[in-house]
Amino acid sequence: MDEVRLIRARRRSVAQTAGAIGVVLLLVGALMFVLTTRQESRALNGTLTRVLTMAEDVDDPPPGQYLARQKPGAADVEVTGSASPELVRVLDQAVRRPPGRFDASVGDDQPVRVLVARRSDGSRWAVAADLRPLRRQRGQLALALLVAELAGLAGALVAAALLARRAVAPLATALTLQRRFVADASHELRTPLTVLHTRAQLLARRGRTQPAEQLTEQLDQLVADTRALGEVVEDLLVSAAAEHQPLPDTVVDLAEVAREVVASMGPYAQSREVELLVDAAEPAPVRGARTALRRALTALVDNAIGHVPPGGTVRVGVLRRDGRVRAAVADDGVGLDPTEADRLFDRFAHGDSGAGRRFGLGLALVQHVALAHRGAVEVTGAPGRGATFTLVLPAT
Repeated sequence: MDEVRLIRARRRSVAQTAGAIGVVLLLVGALMFVLTTRQESRALNGTLTRVLTMAEDVDDPPPGQYLARQKPGAADVEVTGSASPELVRVLDQAVRRPPGRFDASVGDDQPVRVLVARRSDGSRWAVAADLRPLRRQRGQLALALLVAELAGLAGALVAAALLARRAVAPLATALTLQRRFVADASHELRTPLTVLHTRAQLLARRGRTQPAEQLTEQLDQLVADTRALGEVVEDLLVSAAAEHQPLPDTVVDLAEVAREVVASMGPYAQSREVELLVDAAEPAPVRGARTALRRALTALVDNAIGHVPPGGTVRVGVLRRDGRVRAAVADDGVGLDPTEADRLFDRFAHGDSGAGRRFGLGLALVQHVALAHRGAVEVTGAPGRGATFTLVLPAT
């Protein structure tokens, strides 16, 4: 339904823009036609005036023109010999009229313009010019303007379509992003919400028959489920922000961020009997968003802890070298298949082993953050030999 509205809005925008441009082209074309035809008419009038001024007889007028003269006191009118009988009649009547200009029709298809003048010696003169060449020029001009306007209208349609697409594109992108976020949220929240709801039902049922102290373990599990749900929501929000908001241009010590993440994730690692270590003594400044970088490292540590059995180790190391800062999260857990490395960064993709969250938005978020910081994520590992995820960023 929303796509239909966007298509309608785009078509309406194209029609309105093309219509407005078409009206402008029509007005400009009409103005050009009127001005040009008036100029041609004035030029013809000037030519006829010069002919009457310079003519000495009626025998040799310019091509397409015909002269008539009535001498003072004479009853007869002299007319150019090549004039047709109808034109002779028109010129004969013209020289007897007061000086001026008028258009007449000779026969059925020969329009003429007649100019009448009286000279100081008392003679009357008239000149007639065939208007058919002028009207042919007007027709050619009108056709040329029509073709130009049609071409302009076609160009206007193309330009309007491009402008409309560009104008509607942000709306379409926003709609796509909204649907993607809703789909992500629905997909990611369905399982933890189901588990949380089921555990709450069991607690409510057992709470009626069992003492409170016997429910401690199940309450702890409920708290863990709530924590997992909160992490999913945080992943969704940070992922959306990392994709669509510009990063602040601030200096962030990635080593300090790594130490904060290890301190924050320490209790969770202890609860899973995993040793969490950090090696980030030297400063490692980068430019970017501290919150996004912290969440990316948190996702990597969370991913590593989830794939290490009790008694295993996760080590976070930050090192600056050759103009790059490398934050590596290594575990000695179940490892991964190198052929799956690229696929693990797809949204909702997952590996075949491990109990943690090496799936969903966690690793996809890490890749988004890395790309937004002009960096990359490197993955190494082998089945049964652990895995190392390295966030590589430009150093400041």
